[in-house]
Amino acid sequence: MAELNELEVFLNETYKFENFDDYCVNGLVVEGKRKIEKMGFGVSFNAPFLERSINAGCDAVLVHHGIFQKRFFTLKGIEKNKVKKLLNKDISLFGIHLPMDAHPQIGHNALLMKSIGAEITEPLKWGFFGKNKEGKSIKSIIDIFHKFLHPEDFTLNTSETEKVPDGLNEFNLRYRSGFMLLENGPEVPDNIFIASGGSTDLYEEAVAMGADTFICGEIKEHIPAISLETGTNFINLGHYYSERPGITALMNLVEEKFNVETEFIEVPNLI
Repeated sequence: MAELNELEVFLNETYKFENFDDYCVNGLVVEGKRKIEKMGFGVSFNAPFLERSINAGCDAVLVHHGIFQKRFFTLKGIEKNKVKKLLNKDISLFGIHLPMDAHPQIGHNALLMKSIGAEITEPLKWGFFGKNKEGKSIKSIIDIFHKFLHPEDFTLNTSETEKVPDGLNEFNLRYRSGFMLLENGPEVPDNIFIASGGSTDLYEEAVAMGADTFICGEIKEHIPAISLETGTNFINLGHYYSERPGITALMNLVEEKFNVETEFIEVPNLI
């Protein structure tokens, strides 16, 4: 059993929330019961996640994408309904956003870089540059991410192909293992940049700083052209899957440090 206040202090000390100018509140955002015997972890706080957490008997939940913004607060509609369920069940809600992206050991991006054997060289915002010291090819990196990020029961859409027909593709777009790849850079990358989730706005800055391969969790309309024009690779892991690593790492750490049962609540989505 864990004490709510002890867990709150531990998370504050681990992620240093005060060092981040985030759009949302980080840490404890809805206070529930003081004693926690079981805790649910997931990427996003939504209705399916909440229902599964309640059915699993969780006393507290922790997600990467929480609900409350810092400078604007209303509680109505679907948000009111979710918070009402939390309060009725006396369940605490923790949310950790940018501090989880940026943590140098147990953050999404550090763990993604470690999974492919790359050596972190320097940060940029909440992401990291890394050297491909082991000389892994793009195909090898994609295969590693597939095993690292996807659950065991992950299945590909039957309509997905390894390559978009050449006549319809001027940007060298490929789909591999559920990921989207713009293959316009070196087959064996040297300087890789990783920033999970919605981080495409960092693409051009990372390239200007020497990245030949950019990895994140979303894609926008202009990205294929940037990839082609700069001669760099772009890998879209999907927002959800790119932000599983930090959650699962924290879950394991909490279970190890506190006498509390934990469960990862898997609610994947299309992006």
